[in-house]
Amino acid sequence: MSDLSPGLRARLLLQKHGFQAAHALGQNFLLDEGLLSHLIDLSGVGAEDDVLEIGPGAGVMTYLLAQRVRSVAAVEVDRRLEPVLGGLLEGCENVRVVFADALKADLSELAAPGARVVANLPYYITADVVTRLLLHGPGFASIAVMVQKEAAERMTSLPGQKTWCHLAALVRYFGQPHILEEIPPEAFDPSPHVTSAFLRIDLYGERPVRAQNEALFLRVLSAAFAMRRKTLFNNLRAAFSLHADAAREALSRAELPEQVRGEAVPLEGLARLADALDEILP
Repeated sequence: MSDLSPGLRARLLLQKHGFQAAHALGQNFLLDEGLLSHLIDLSGVGAEDDVLEIGPGAGVMTYLLAQRVRSVAAVEVDRRLEPVLGGLLEGCENVRVVFADALKADLSELAAPGARVVANLPYYITADVVTRLLLHGPGFASIAVMVQKEAAERMTSLPGQKTWCHLAALVRYFGQPHILEEIPPEAFDPSPHVTSAFLRIDLYGERPVRAQNEALFLRVLSAAFAMRRKTLFNNLRAAFSLHADAAREALSRAELPEQVRGEAVPLEGLARLADALDEILP
């Protein structure tokens, strides 16, 4: 079977082992090596890169990555795929498959600083995975992921737009997101009911927006979007147990109006607010 294309080999292995995709795990596999090679091109990975792949599925992207990068750590939650991945990746000495939940695994044990992420993500965990990669990763160089088109549009939105949200703000703080390509449902097996998009986030080496205390800034960022119908003043009081006068003082020092809503404030303004709180909080 080694003389067959990786896509066909994956299909035969799935059939041989009687594998049925689990809707509950968001399993929509990409098996077309032509499309996957194109996506790997778009991901920007090269021969000197170490790659973390989340949700390798049948392993076609894993196999293709292995031919082009230094190493691949593939994290798969579904143990039923073990014989499929084992058969397809036999002889790929630079691949390590780890059967674990990517939302619980220690990312620093799976990837080193400067590694790149390439993944066809299960859509129901997109926000949680991207958030975890940004906040708890070892310091990735880039994150290239297949997500639902709607999710990609949210993550590339800007302040003032309806889709601007906590996740979009987090992405913009850590890097620059780009939608690289839209992928139709029929490219997947089984086909999802939505159009997908391949999104790459190029992470900053030096972030353009900086606060004196990053942990405090991230708390402010979370508070800003905690209750969208409330003002930033009210959200601050709730998140930090602030007296009204202290909340007003922080907003004043940050040069922000008392009635502003958190989603209307750009990252620079939230960084000023975090700096002001850093001086006020005990």
